[in-house]
Amino acid sequence: MAGSERRVHVVLFPFMAQGHVLPFRCLAGLVRRARPGASVTVVVAAPGAADSLRASLAADGLHGVRVHALPLDDHPAADTCHRDQLIALFVASESLRPAFRRFVAGLRAADPGAGVHVMADMFLGWTLGVARDAGASHSVVVTCGAYGSALYFSLWSSVPLVPDTASSPDDDGAFTVPRFPGVTLRRSQLTDHLAAADGTDACSTFINKQVAALRSTDALLVNTAESLEPEGLAMLRRFLGSVPVYPIGPLLRAAAPSTVKNNNAGSPILAWLDKQLPGSVLYVSFGSTYTISAPQMMELAAGLEKSAHRFVWVIRPPAGFDDVDGESFRPEWLPEGFRERVEAGGQGLVVRCWAPQVEILAHAATGAFLTHCGWNSVQESLAHGVPLLGWPLSAEQFYNAKMLAEEMGVCVEVARGMRAALSRDKFAAAVETVLGDTVERAEMRRKAAKMKGVISAARESGGDGSSVKVMERLFADMHGTRRVADK
Repeated sequence: MAGSERRVHVVLFPFMAQGHVLPFRCLAGLVRRARPGASVTVVVAAPGAADSLRASLAADGLHGVRVHALPLDDHPAADTCHRDQLIALFVASESLRPAFRRFVAGLRAADPGAGVHVMADMFLGWTLGVARDAGASHSVVVTCGAYGSALYFSLWSSVPLVPDTASSPDDDGAFTVPRFPGVTLRRSQLTDHLAAADGTDACSTFINKQVAALRSTDALLVNTAESLEPEGLAMLRRFLGSVPVYPIGPLLRAAAPSTVKNNNAGSPILAWLDKQLPGSVLYVSFGSTYTISAPQMMELAAGLEKSAHRFVWVIRPPAGFDDVDGESFRPEWLPEGFRERVEAGGQGLVVRCWAPQVEILAHAATGAFLTHCGWNSVQESLAHGVPLLGWPLSAEQFYNAKMLAEEMGVCVEVARGMRAALSRDKFAAAVETVLGDTVERAEMRRKAAKMKGVISAARESGGDGSSVKVMERLFADMHGTRRVADK
């Protein structure tokens, strides 16, 4: 029997990019499972996105979760703006402070006896001051993994970075990561902004503000599980010091039930997968924000064709052509006749702009995933026991790829960075490694299956390490909501 629980209103505030909003949608569901009586509101920094988010939450079965829009005018959506514009969008989000302050104050005034807890995105550190002023508790939500976040924030907190070994700026010199002397990186695992940062530039200034919020918040919520990233979580805890860390992941949605074999007539992609052998198809996608250059796209196409393995490639206009929609895809971005040949011969599908990623990864025919190693994609792949080919492009993706390859043994890195010179021959050989009849493939599939079990256990509600139990502990620690039976 449960004791009485203090009323609590939970405010979820994601950064408005798809890779951040999707975990927050799952977080809303997790809050509801851990604390059914809580009032939950998702704040969006783009009024035009409110209706779409309401529909998505309803589709997730979260009809009672409210959406509150704040005005952020004259700025492009994060998924459509150029990467160099992101820092301006991050900074612009601080203009929402007065409106967010009024919203939180309104919650307190409407129900003075209730607690308010703000769960804010890792790029919205300014919300900490608003929560403190309103007497609300606050946590930072890290939508990335623990290992990648620990390295990312440590590096940005230590600029300028000086390679241990390099004779010229063009050398791929080695770095010993500050605060983590056992970890070595290469210059090619740094974005241009990070490699050039000196601590006074706009990126350094912004990220150091976020690190200060990380070290001052009441709790850090990380999109991972203790059993999935024990070392990464230990590193993150060392970096943060006394701030408690709650691994509340993986924040993933389940595949739609229509992925049952021979029940996919409504999806041409899934219907095509139904005709393929188990574990025989490479799925290729670089996420919703990132893309590769036209020459890289040309070489990747040649490598896919040369490999002779089956594939599904979700293709978007190349870097530098952000304003071109998928229907205006230009033939010169791919080898002449490539799409016609591979589709007519049954080798692959070339899909423009979007595909049902979770359903593809859940399909028995999918044997590997070529990805930019964004954390959502990584967890979705491992949740279905699918090994990876890694091509990290930015941010902490380089460190995700490093962990997946070196620690977990479930990934082969095929290229690195936005200027990588991809070799079609080496890429085709890598595809053979993960899809051919190789010892490496068998070992990677075994390890990926192990990670699938780890993630499945974390998503169940019963075990002490599950995301629900961790979230229940957070509410107990923040708001004295521990049930009598648990004392």
